Amino acid sequence: MADLLTSLTAAANSMAAYQQEMQVVQNDTSNATTPGYVAQNLTLDALPFNPNGTSAGGVTTGVLESSRDLYAEQNVQTQTAAENYSSTTHDTLSALNPTFSLSSNTSVSASFNTFFSAVSQLSVTPNDSQLRQSVITAAQGISQSFQAASQGLSSASQNLAQNAATVVGSINQIVSQIQQLNVQRRQTGTQNLDPGLDAQMYSDLENLSQYCNFTTIQSADGTMNIYLDGQQGLLVGTSQLKLQSDTTPTQLQVTDSNGADVSGEITGGSLGAYLQAYNTTLPGYTTQLNNLAQGFATSINGQLAAGVDSNNHAGAALFTYNAASPAATLAVSATITPAEIAAAGVGNPGGNDNAVALDQLQSATVLNGYTFTQSYGNLASNVGSDISTSQNEQTTQQSLLAQAQNLRSNASAVSLDEEATKLVQYQQAYDATSKLINVIDDLMQSVLGIIQTS
Repeated sequence: MADLLTSLTAAANSMAAYQQEMQVVQNDTSNATTPGYVAQNLTLDALPFNPNGTSAGGVTTGVLESSRDLYAEQNVQTQTAAENYSSTTHDTLSALNPTFSLSSNTSVSASFNTFFSAVSQLSVTPNDSQLRQSVITAAQGISQSFQAASQGLSSASQNLAQNAATVVGSINQIVSQIQQLNVQRRQTGTQNLDPGLDAQMYSDLENLSQYCNFTTIQSADGTMNIYLDGQQGLLVGTSQLKLQSDTTPTQLQVTDSNGADVSGEITGGSLGAYLQAYNTTLPGYTTQLNNLAQGFATSINGQLAAGVDSNNHAGAALFTYNAASPAATLAVSATITPAEIAAAGVGNPGGNDNAVALDQLQSATVLNGYTFTQSYGNLASNVGSDISTSQNEQTTQQSLLAQAQNLRSNASAVSLDEEATKLVQYQQAYDATSKLINVIDDLMQSVLGIIQTS
């Protein structure tokens, strides 16, 4: 009778173990699409069996194992940061395409053609006051096109600064969420890590990788430490160090809560792209545009000064600008009149010598061996090349990210087919154990009947 009771207890414990296994399967199935969740496996341990009846065997539940592959997770985080860097760079540069389009009627290149066309007509009829006014009007078109291009770059920089500030806020918020998870993980410990908390942790880390590059180190107490590029700690244990963005007209900077500059550690994610574009790429375009505006204005003003106007006076300057920002401030002199356009050469009043020389500047290689139109074409070509390069990089990174996600999915994602197979196995084991209990019950009833009749 004692042996039957021992067997009954072992069978009941086994049924409880199979029931827990089915609960794990149900949890996996329910969370198959939950961000960050990976398949769980509850191990079964065999209990000792002894024929003398002291140990009836059976099974008991062991450790709940996670199928999470940490290398695969890190690879996805790395590729996510790289993909967001390339896509953000592409979006930022693509927004400049209308500003530097060579096909636009209001581009700098088009305004050059309009200006030199007006100068060419003036060289044929140098004393026509309407043609002189046409030169001034065309010059105004050039100043407007330079200002528009400069404003396009300035607006892009302002957008970058605003976007960077938003991203820094998102980084702080996500790290704060992970900090709260660290508090809970420290309380539960690594041995009893809740799959739901674990899913939240890795979902948050993947979201964080969209914004910046980082490395993680898990402590023995289960807390996740986060470091920017492996150096600046964003989160150590349950202590968070918040970031902030500071912007000047020439520099976008990310600092920690102590005011230390950590911009150099941010080379990935959308924030890394914003820093690169604001601090390096756009200033490079601005420098080229300013050099062209200053070079053009200086050359035109210099040639006009070499001639004489309708009153046989030295030619007046057509353009003015601020040397600190030539493209943004390029303008036609507010006081110049048509009569002050120096179309004639010195010693030949009323002639067209200087208008012809002015017209020849269109094809002169005055800026580093290039004409004015070629110089602007080089700038537009640089922008276009950078856009094309960023698009190719984006395509490549999208492919690499997809591969990383597939590898992670193959390693740790919930497979509904596998879960269905497990469920059938555990259900069959549960049913078989239930039948065993029925058999033991029948035996006990028979034993009791024999005892009562004896």
